Amino acid sequence: MSSPFNPADSDLIDDFETFLRYLASKPNLPLTAGGDLKAADLWALNERVNYKAPYAVTPRSRQADYPLLGFLFQVVTASRLFVIKSEKGNVLVAEPDRLDTYQSMTLEEKYVFLLETAWCYVDWGTLDGDGRSGHGSNWFRQGVGQLLQYPLGTPITLSQNWETRNNPLTIQTDSVANAYIRAGYWFGWYDVEEVQHPDSAQLKRDKYSLQIDQVTLTEWGRQCLPVLLRERPFKYWNKNAGYYIYFEDPETTEPDEAIVNINTFAEPLRTLLGEPDLLSLYPINPNPLTGVFWLRAELPNHKVSRTIAMPAEATLDDFHAMIQEAFKFDNDHLYEFYLNIRNPYQGERYGSPWNEWGESPPADTITLAELNLYEGQRLLYVFDFGDHWEFQITVVRHLPDEKASKASVVERVGKVPRQY
Repeated sequence: MSSPFNPADSDLIDDFETFLRYLASKPNLPLTAGGDLKAADLWALNERVNYKAPYAVTPRSRQADYPLLGFLFQVVTASRLFVIKSEKGNVLVAEPDRLDTYQSMTLEEKYVFLLETAWCYVDWGTLDGDGRSGHGSNWFRQGVGQLLQYPLGTPITLSQNWETRNNPLTIQTDSVANAYIRAGYWFGWYDVEEVQHPDSAQLKRDKYSLQIDQVTLTEWGRQCLPVLLRERPFKYWNKNAGYYIYFEDPETTEPDEAIVNINTFAEPLRTLLGEPDLLSLYPINPNPLTGVFWLRAELPNHKVSRTIAMPAEATLDDFHAMIQEAFKFDNDHLYEFYLNIRNPYQGERYGSPWNEWGESPPADTITLAELNLYEGQRLLYVFDFGDHWEFQITVVRHLPDEKASKASVVERVGKVPRQY
């Protein structure tokens, strides 16, 4: 089967290349306190890309006001082409080896890289714009599934008005799907028509309204989307989907669990694109990390910290126990580790193994090595959801060749507060 996709015509690849060149030209690029690009950089980038912000922006607009730039930022950080390091403020730092590998890829491989990162690793909850934690991901299951039922090239109206739910040629969706719908357009699955307003030139972003009026399936979408829906269902292949509100819906008829090997995502796309030797940048670290991590646990309001050396094979539950010991707490309450510092309470997380009502994976099932931690990375650890002890965790050092049979405290700063 010949593919209708021509990567040389992809504005998404072109915009991503523009994005990478800009970031690479600004080593250790300062970010906002929340870990986003700053307004001046967003304003400059928006002038350079093909998919500009679809509504009025100013030199002071935030990352949420730029759909494409927010998406590309998620791609570069989720894929580890660049990493966010938090020491004295957040900065964006390039990972040269992965960047070099990306630049050596063919256009088909670059397209699959963007798709694989978005489908498997991007936390879409950060892009919703209203904190609903990935609720719009329903578009990747029901929305595009409905679109495939219509004849190729037929304009299909999108609506969030339930009075139109039985109208032919209409797909019912909601405003939190805006980022998801746009991504499908960038990937070339369908064309879109923006919602038209008399004063559209002055229109500001409205996170409560649909921004796209119609979608029209392309031939590439007709070939690519069924493969994704059938062989790579978003619910199981996106590593953050288990934390999304939609996928906690008890009325879903899909099985609760599926066994997938996320590192094989690109296999059906090799056939689809006629590229049997297509290279993938995943897994990020094919071999588990070794050695010892120095992890600083800090209570900023109390100006106290303890840096703990942990073997790479230790679990997050082991690290929790060491924090409790180092701060002389009684280890008598529930806890949780939050890995996505930009979207902590709605992103990837691990919690108390003995919490019978917990929705997070148990912290004793994941090792530090499996988390692919890097120096300068910041996590959040919360202990006791009543008193809410909130610890900032920073990966201070990774010593891959060092060996340690047990954890130890290697640095103490300040006097620990009383738990009660």
